[in-house]
Amino acid sequence: MRAIAQPLSGGMSSRSESEQGRLDYRVFFAALLVFAAYYLGAKIGFALTFRPHPVSVLWPPNSILLAALILTPVRVWWLILLAAFPAHLAAQLQSNVPLTMILCWFISNSCEALIGAACVRYLIDGPVRFNRLGNVGIFVFFAAFLAPFLSSFVDAAFVAINHWGEDSYWQVWRIRLSSNILAALTLAPLIVTWFADGIAWLGKIRRARFLEAALLIFALLSVNTMVFYKLGSTADSALLYLPLPLLIWAAVRFGSRGASAAICVLTFLAIWSARHGYGPFSTSSAEENALSIQMSLIMMSVPLLLLAAVIEERSKGALTLREREERVSLAAESADLAFWTIDFEGGEGWMSEKGRAIFNFGSDEPLSRELFLSRVHPEDRKIVDVALERARATSQTFEVEYRLLRPDGETRWLISRGRYLRNDQGEVTELIGVAIDITEQFKANLQLRLQREEMAHMSRVSSMGELAASLAHELNQPLSAIASNVAAGRRFLAQSSPELKMFEELLADVAADARRAGDIIHGIHNFVRKSEGIRRPVDLNEIIREVLRLLHSDLLGRATSVETRLAPTLPIVEADPVNLQQVLLNLLMNSLEAMQPNPAAKRRILISTKCEADSVVTSVRDYGGGLPKDNPDKIFAHFYSTKPDGMGMGLTIVRTIVEAHGGKLGAENVDEGARFFFSLPVAAKKETG
Repeated sequence: MRAIAQPLSGGMSSRSESEQGRLDYRVFFAALLVFAAYYLGAKIGFALTFRPHPVSVLWPPNSILLAALILTPVRVWWLILLAAFPAHLAAQLQSNVPLTMILCWFISNSCEALIGAACVRYLIDGPVRFNRLGNVGIFVFFAAFLAPFLSSFVDAAFVAINHWGEDSYWQVWRIRLSSNILAALTLAPLIVTWFADGIAWLGKIRRARFLEAALLIFALLSVNTMVFYKLGSTADSALLYLPLPLLIWAAVRFGSRGASAAICVLTFLAIWSARHGYGPFSTSSAEENALSIQMSLIMMSVPLLLLAAVIEERSKGALTLREREERVSLAAESADLAFWTIDFEGGEGWMSEKGRAIFNFGSDEPLSRELFLSRVHPEDRKIVDVALERARATSQTFEVEYRLLRPDGETRWLISRGRYLRNDQGEVTELIGVAIDITEQFKANLQLRLQREEMAHMSRVSSMGELAASLAHELNQPLSAIASNVAAGRRFLAQSSPELKMFEELLADVAADARRAGDIIHGIHNFVRKSEGIRRPVDLNEIIREVLRLLHSDLLGRATSVETRLAPTLPIVEADPVNLQQVLLNLLMNSLEAMQPNPAAKRRILISTKCEADSVVTSVRDYGGGLPKDNPDKIFAHFYSTKPDGMGMGLTIVRTIVEAHGGKLGAENVDEGARFFFSLPVAAKKETG
């Protein structure tokens, strides 16, 4: 029924006509099944009645109607009740029941099913299944006990009003209550568990399970037949517990489906044997026999259903946990993760197979903190030990990056995270953690850094190529002066009595010009040589002056004036001076290129420095064409260039250098031009003892 009813939970308006027709067919088929099952259940109920009482020992129609309402959407309940009415009418008329009594019984039966189904559907979120203890508890209390308890008052009143039967009001109420409780516990779970998921689950059962189920059914039928038919009424009542191991077998091995089926078999055999005068429940009056059967089966059914739910819930939880562990293990292996725990109370340690492979531990090698630290590189061992001790003292999670030195000589880079666990007394009981192998990532980052340094070096060489003519002119001045002074010195030496003072002045001029030329060559050499990026305390104002000295001739050749507004007391930054020279040189060259179309009078560059909070901000402002109006930040994109022969890597390299120093690079349009600015963190002051 669930397979029929489940598609009805969606909206009908959004479906095609063919789908609506198929759903209408399923609704009709569900109603037809309810009609047939209700009619058959009524006939069975009459057959299980112990005369002269008007109430059956087990009345199946109410439970069949309850299960149908549980499995179908609420909006088609009216159709389910409508389908059950003609079946109720036909069955009762054949039993010579008055029409008024027929109508009254249908009302009380419907009330019981509606109360139970409404409570169950309201309190259980999602599809109703009996594989959870909470779901079974809700069903037992509301559908199996509360609904029959309330509707029995109505049923007994109808019997009294119609003068049907010989029992009093409270006798009818009690007999009907126990009858319907037993039916709800016997038939409703059977129908819900076996039909909620259709029959597709049968195809997933292995042959061994079918054989086990067949063996269980054979044993259950054999034992029940022996207890309720072969043994006489004078047999020991302890023999009634013979089916109990088989019931537990059904609950443990087959869950709620097995338990409900076993309960149903036991119930029908017990009632049928007593109805025909066999077994231990046929020794007293009809009323006493009925009550004995009902109480015995009710007390046996409730714990069995709860046991099956607990076992299924635990099995499902264990399966979910196992699947989760497999997924975590797969993710750990894919990400080179190593999980580990050290139990200080038990003196035991555990590490995943991937972790033992990373640390090169044997499969049976006991794990300990000392063994773990022995694998850490000697230079990093103190850092790891300090991190562990700090986490132990503060009960916080530790995270440390270190090198692993394996016995085979291989060095690997790892990041470990973990924490210490404590008991209720605050004592450390366990250390848990995870180690991430970042060796490949570290190698990739190292290779990327080398490539960036090579690219930056090529950019500097390219910049020097562009400035070659200007630098040649810059060197020509001191060299020409040296040549002139040397010629003048020769003339002085050629005189009969040269003036030594004048000759000393000439030599001083030669030395000054030589130092000037040497400074220029030294600056070029430092700028273009491959360096390892050693950082040291740097004065940004001095870096700006050095770059302006390199660009002096080029600025003159381009008829560009430079104004500097440098903060007089600028804090020191920790940086690579060559990298900062490259940053400033790129920004200044871009400004020169941007102002090339301008008249000479409007070619101006303003360089300024200032201190903001804990950063030093340097800005280069020009009076060129400005940045793209639609998206100014695209100038930092890879391979974007406004020059016909540009590579589009200059500003990308600048940003990389600035961010590598912990700073930020930005640009903005201003009146008549653009302004580039970058900030670098102020160097931390070293504490002195």
